[in-house]
Amino acid sequence: MIRSSRVAFALVTLSSAIAVFSLLTKKPLPKKKKPSLQCHIEKNPSFSCAAAEKKDIISQLPDDILISIIAHMPVKCAVSTSVLSKRWRNLHRCVSDIAFDCRYLLGHQIDPYKLHESNLIIESVNRFLWLRSGRLGVEKLFLRCGCYLGSSDFSFSLDLLSEIPSLKYFELSLCSLPPSLTKQCNSLQDLCLSYVNVCPGAIECILSKCSRLISFRMGNCKSPPNLCFRGPHLQLKYLYINDCEGVKEIEFYASNLVSFEFANPELVKFIFDHVPQLQSIYLNVFKENIVPYVGGKLALDLPRLKSLTFVSRGDYFQGSIGYMGTNIFRNLRRLDLSLYNIPQMDLLLLTQLLQSCSLVQEFHLNTNFLEYNAPQEKKRAILFHSELKEMEISGFVGTENEIEFALYILKSAISLEKMQINRCCKIYEGSNRWRRRYETPWSEDERNSIHMKLQGQAVSKTAQVFIQHKPRFED
Repeated sequence: MIRSSRVAFALVTLSSAIAVFSLLTKKPLPKKKKPSLQCHIEKNPSFSCAAAEKKDIISQLPDDILISIIAHMPVKCAVSTSVLSKRWRNLHRCVSDIAFDCRYLLGHQIDPYKLHESNLIIESVNRFLWLRSGRLGVEKLFLRCGCYLGSSDFSFSLDLLSEIPSLKYFELSLCSLPPSLTKQCNSLQDLCLSYVNVCPGAIECILSKCSRLISFRMGNCKSPPNLCFRGPHLQLKYLYINDCEGVKEIEFYASNLVSFEFANPELVKFIFDHVPQLQSIYLNVFKENIVPYVGGKLALDLPRLKSLTFVSRGDYFQGSIGYMGTNIFRNLRRLDLSLYNIPQMDLLLLTQLLQSCSLVQEFHLNTNFLEYNAPQEKKRAILFHSELKEMEISGFVGTENEIEFALYILKSAISLEKMQINRCCKIYEGSNRWRRRYETPWSEDERNSIHMKLQGQAVSKTAQVFIQHKPRFED
């Protein structure tokens, strides 16, 4: 018997999910032949609609499938399935990923524009965890403490994490985070803070108590001016800081750090005291010219860097590329460069960047709104690049300047294996995730013209040129 409209909604959701599941599985659910009315009455005269309704097809599915379906429901709907029958009573307690928001924790009577009491939210989380047979089995916890983006004054204590021994991933948003973690939290591996007011000392407190933390993300947070990622036994490998207000300086003493990504309106001071394993960096600064920093201090601080991705305005890049030295990134193997707002930039200036990265094997160039089509006064001397094997140009329109740059690569990269030209641009979203921005496709004549100009121009016998509308992303 269905006791509430929410449980009815859960059942409808289950039915839809099962229908989708049956289509995706290799062995779909067998279809039953619909017998004629005459045949059915003769074989089963006692048949009734009530008897058919008693047959519960959904509950006949294995527990693993039911738990997987419940895991995609909101928490409130998932808990509501416990009243259906004895079979359903404990299934929701086996879901390992839990997502809360303040409306579920405090009820619909809360005022979304008033500050919520921290004790009420923590007590609500505690009550839920105990109702699902304790805290064991919770591996991922998502906690949204406010109702709107400006509600970050609520103070949250991280001591809750130490009481969930199986927790591996924790995402916290819309609150204030003091240095409140007093107990060890040795299971946590991935921490994500979003729209959080990070108080001074909170980061250092987390790093000292979470000994197995591997990945740390801060996005759209209010930060103290100085951040320090330091610890004698720090296991941190991946660090992402995106648009955090207030940060002025970041200090690193992390012997296991492998990748660092930073996107912010303004450049901050980086102090790389001890990062022997750091191999990959992404930099995107909206309001400042970072080309002198990339070609200067960054190259001196991180001579072992193997992968560099950075975003720059075209006019900034064009005005600063002349100050970049030769062979400054001696160990760089992959270079990703995104240039935007560049209607008048000469792409052949990028040849100086290639000279600074003599051992680079992959060069991925992304251009936006390129219209430069002025004739060259003199042709540039071709300097051979012996290590370059893969070249990708995204946002390719087909202007004369773009063709000249592509021809330069084909004639100078003696070990080139693949050149990929894409009409659509690539946009980096962080954490090694890309998306494409749709552009109007080339006409058939434009595509054929690009192909004819580049065909047979490669000095490398193994080079292949691919001209396509959309870029392909690596898995």
